[in-house]
Amino acid sequence: MNANEIVRSLTGAWHIARRDPEAARYFDLSANGFFRSFAALALSLPLILIASVALWRMGQTIDAIGELDFSSFATVQMGGEALNWVVYLVVMTQVARHLELGASYSAYVITFNWGVLMTSGLMLLPLMLFLIGIIGDQFAVMLTLPVFLLAAWYRWQIAREVLGATPSAAMAILILDFVLGALLDQGLSRLLLTPIGA
Repeated sequence: MNANEIVRSLTGAWHIARRDPEAARYFDLSANGFFRSFAALALSLPLILIASVALWRMGQTIDAIGELDFSSFATVQMGGEALNWVVYLVVMTQVARHLELGASYSAYVITFNWGVLMTSGLMLLPLMLFLIGIIGDQFAVMLTLPVFLLAAWYRWQIAREVLGATPSAAMAILILDFVLGALLDQGLSRLLLTPIGA
């Protein structure tokens, strides 16, 4: 893994979002490229940590997190992201097999991984502006909404164009992604943030 491959892969992710039919040429779709794409998870963790700082400060501003310490909050944020990433891709192995799309699963994972890093970076931009005091918390949250839409659009695109799912199957995959993430985040929050005996 080198900086050139990271830049090319992120460029490819952006081209997928733009529906560029030649976007695949930016990715290493080999077996080695498959395993190296998981470096995107490691690269995203510092971004998630910085985002956690911003979200924790926002929570303190509106008194939404009470006396929760930052380390616990960040553990839930970063652990939830990593757990959701791994569990989702494991579940998708079965989904791809059920849909008889296993042959394109590797390319799907590669584009998924780099896409998560791309959207994590974009999500951080308004949160950084909040941290350095340029914009307020409400405006920062509002600016993250287009990134959420971009992430959903991107995952729809790779489900359709890379995995080869039908429109209905791609929509089901999007719903699975959302529901699974919400359940894992909720479960991890209860496990790590609920006091013993509560």
